[in-house]
Amino acid sequence: MTDNPLIEIIEHKEKLRRELGKLLSPQERREILRDHHARRRPRPCGMTIHTGIGCTLRCTYCYIEDMGFKWNVTLYPLTGTQLVYALVSNHYFVPGKNGTLIAIGSVTEPFLPQTKEKAFEYIEAISEYLGNPIQFSTKMALTSEDAKRLKQSDPGISPLVTIITIKYHKKLEPYAPSPSMRFEAIKNLAQAGLKPVLFLRPIIPGVTEHEYTELLERARRSGAIGVVAGSLRVTPLILFRLKSIGIQVDEIKKRLPRIPRKHEQVALYAEDIKRKILDYAVKIGLLPFPEACMANIYTHEAICWKMKYLNPRLSSARLLEPDENIIVEAAKHLGLRANKVKRHGFNLMISLEGRREDKVFFLELVKCYYKICPRIVK
Repeated sequence: MTDNPLIEIIEHKEKLRRELGKLLSPQERREILRDHHARRRPRPCGMTIHTGIGCTLRCTYCYIEDMGFKWNVTLYPLTGTQLVYALVSNHYFVPGKNGTLIAIGSVTEPFLPQTKEKAFEYIEAISEYLGNPIQFSTKMALTSEDAKRLKQSDPGISPLVTIITIKYHKKLEPYAPSPSMRFEAIKNLAQAGLKPVLFLRPIIPGVTEHEYTELLERARRSGAIGVVAGSLRVTPLILFRLKSIGIQVDEIKKRLPRIPRKHEQVALYAEDIKRKILDYAVKIGLLPFPEACMANIYTHEAICWKMKYLNPRLSSARLLEPDENIIVEAAKHLGLRANKVKRHGFNLMISLEGRREDKVFFLELVKCYYKICPRIVK
């Protein structure tokens, strides 16, 4: 036993892996270890979980076609138990309520008719075996029964409901449920006791500036607690699609650091529009979340150091101060050498030496436990 909480998490992960492995055959374990969930690094929003591959919604601004996926959906083959085994076998994943954030909804819509039960299966398995904070993003018309089931599976689950336009939704999202149905989904989630957040991503210059006030006001009336705003990523194909439906792309091109090549995704500058959205959110009583991960942390009754510094309403909140001795000892446990540990605002500066893969895991561990953004310095 150890009184170092970071080492306890490391040891707990290994124990979980052994226990979950007993529920699976040797052949299953070998196959699961080849799955991407067992090998991918977490993204800034957390570990992305796939309930399927491909999507039938065919949103004009979507980039999955450039990633090689089709406009149809194939159900992801892993069971819930197999998925959680893949996660605890992933070198970079941190299990537990202070572990890696989970983000469901990446290369497919998680609540399509074909993937809906798989989404519930994964949410229930992650909640039961791991306890990691879960977030999903959706455009589907979740019912009151869906909302109650989500609340039962994970009372703190973070629902992001994507609504980016009312005027252009038939052009930009031709096969998705209407905005009105999605506002109703927000209402159902709120009435079930969850904390839904409007997902205003992607921001599309020429569209978003003219609609965000109405979107935020309707979301608030429907029961949303906040808004996540995020930029648009474009490829040559996305620019072509937007232009073909009558969206002016000149302003989009002006905001690009460079014109994308082939299937390259390039994010455009939209911080000025994002700032207006978040400022208006504060004005009407919504919580402003500059990043999706913040909404996930908040709905699970916590905040991070970055939220404390960026949101005046949270400036007096008390957070766990990173402990240099604990961090240095945990690094040594992993065969790493850490020193010069110092917090600067919402960043934690660490001098870290050792194997690259172990450093990536260690930074994820420190980030999750202390709710801070770690940075390696020399």
